[in-house]
Amino acid sequence: MKSALQLELQDLHGLPYIATIIWFVLLGVCLLAVIFYLFQKNYSPKTKIADDLPLEKKSRPKGF
Repeated sequence: MKSALQLELQDLHGLPYIATIIWFVLLGVCLLAVIFYLFQKNYSPKTKIADDLPLEKKSRPKGF
């Protein structure tokens, strides 16, 4: 006769294998998201303020 713990452990036989696969898939998705974010950050078009505009039309940070 098997104990309740032995029966539960038999039901969880393939769980570590499946959990490992899920863990690495999630890790891969996170790494791809970080790489995608850094790629977009580095290659995004940078807008520059044109130097030929008059001083009043340039956007300036406003203080208090």
